[in-house]
Amino acid sequence: MIDTTQATSPSPPAALPEAGRSPWYTALGQLGVPLMAILLALIIGGIVMGVALKSFTAPLTGYWDLLVGAFGTPYDVEETLVASIPLIFAAFAVAFAFRGGLFNIGAEGQLYAGAMAATAVGITFTWPGWVLLPACVLAATLAGALWAAVPGLLKAYRGAHEVITTMMLNYVALNLMHYMLINSITGTPGPLEGPLAGNPVSRGVNATFPVIVPGWLVANARLNAAFLLALVCGVIFWFILFRTTLGYAIRATGFNIKAARYAGINVNRTILLTMLISGAFAGLAGVSYVCGVGGQLQDTFDNFTFGFDAIAVALLGKNSAIGAILAAILFGALDHGGINMQATAGIDTHIISIIQGLIIFFVGAEALVRFLSHRGYSVMRFRTARPEADVPAERAAV
Repeated sequence: MIDTTQATSPSPPAALPEAGRSPWYTALGQLGVPLMAILLALIIGGIVMGVALKSFTAPLTGYWDLLVGAFGTPYDVEETLVASIPLIFAAFAVAFAFRGGLFNIGAEGQLYAGAMAATAVGITFTWPGWVLLPACVLAATLAGALWAAVPGLLKAYRGAHEVITTMMLNYVALNLMHYMLINSITGTPGPLEGPLAGNPVSRGVNATFPVIVPGWLVANARLNAAFLLALVCGVIFWFILFRTTLGYAIRATGFNIKAARYAGINVNRTILLTMLISGAFAGLAGVSYVCGVGGQLQDTFDNFTFGFDAIAVALLGKNSAIGAILAAILFGALDHGGINMQATAGIDTHIISIIQGLIIFFVGAEALVRFLSHRGYSVMRFRTARPEADVPAERAAV
């Protein structure tokens, strides 16, 4: 006789123990997908280059020129970091909203709002730089936060989807910025236009971030203290999310809004605060340019699309502070190094956009892979357990 007290259906495979894994092992596991996405994007981008130029050596030459252009000299390194500064702030904005379960694609408009506020303060007052610069930063932070508060309120208390509202506000901010520089209908100068009539550029601000690279190391260096501010904001990003009760509420709401509400979290208040903080980060992206390398607000500022690129940077950085910084530096290297690649190897810089798009495609594919893996495991469990469960009791006793 067979002992019928034993379970008739096999137990699912035990999960691997997490307690014995070191933090380095966990960190490497989190880096696996982004690194693989970058590698695959570079491979496919190399194939495109080879086919377009009909040369097997074109990818090697192009990528070498790209690397040299991004990190070949101290000047290239600091220019790569300069290109990454607005992206870091904007990526913080997108990633912070993602943590709260919100898809803030309005970082572009919030960035414009911060840039306009910083410009208005910077050209209006003639205070000492150590007073005026913090005032510009504060104005940009508040403007970005208030611009994001509108979709936050609509989401929290009216259920309006933040994708639609933030997208619409992007166009509002963009056209408002155009109007502040020049009235395209009448041709009259806007409130912020500079001394050259008809030129869509504001007057220069009276305070800028100091350059932090010594002149003896890099001549005409542009890397300024906004980069240090970005690093400080990375610490603030981490501290709010993982060392405060507000951060716990944000992460809980983002993980499961119904469970968060059942646990007593004020979900509406949390959504609004999440958008406010997200918009504040985006506003800092605007002041980092106006009071940084730009020195003024320009009508062509919208051509840089920092806010939209930040979505890709945040995804690649896994919505973490360190990941966003590293991903922004990577995108800055692609942008600055791509100039040298075009000038030296004759490869169009549009290949950089292809590589960036492929990186995000493969990062996004992680969710699909995990979903299919989970579904496959569930089906295997069902098919394995069901025949055993259907065995008649009299056969089990034989």
